[in-house]
Amino acid sequence: MLPDLNEIKARRISAGLTQSQLAELSSVSQSLIAKIESGNIEPSYGRTKRLFDRLTRLKLGKEKQAKEVMTKPVRFVKADESLKKAIKALERYGLSQLPVLDKGKQVGSISEKSILAKINSTVGIDVEKTSAEEAMEEALPTIQANTPISVISQLLNFNAAILVVEKGKSVGIITKSNLLEQMLK
Repeated sequence: MLPDLNEIKARRISAGLTQSQLAELSSVSQSLIAKIESGNIEPSYGRTKRLFDRLTRLKLGKEKQAKEVMTKPVRFVKADESLKKAIKALERYGLSQLPVLDKGKQVGSISEKSILAKINSTVGIDVEKTSAEEAMEEALPTIQANTPISVISQLLNFNAAILVVEKGKSVGIITKSNLLEQMLK
């Protein structure tokens, strides 16, 4: 379902476009846009969709991308390393989760929460002999460096962090705190 026609003017102004510029970008006439914005015409679905599609693409084009908000380098723990090493890495870098790698590929993630769950479920656990793999959770989702921040924020509603990948290699990580920092800028 398309947004209300009244949105066209607000989105056009927000994008910093004149009616003529939007008309040229959307392959419709400037007079049609003027009539829509003044409420004097009900345009066809196709023309309305073209206008909203163009305005949406313009908005996404100005939106920050993963490469602009990610933290690098990616700190990680190897699957066969001890829980003690994972705990020290979390503490050293001030993180609450880390990707778990095996032979350079992400196989899971480890967090303060998953470590505590493992400790609480195992009587007499030895954190030096227990591997990170034994306490890891699902792997973090991966995205491309050009993924817009609106997509990232949706993913972070369901995940603690997201890995940014280029050519199969992790180049950055994004957490909820990275997004909150962007709001302060």
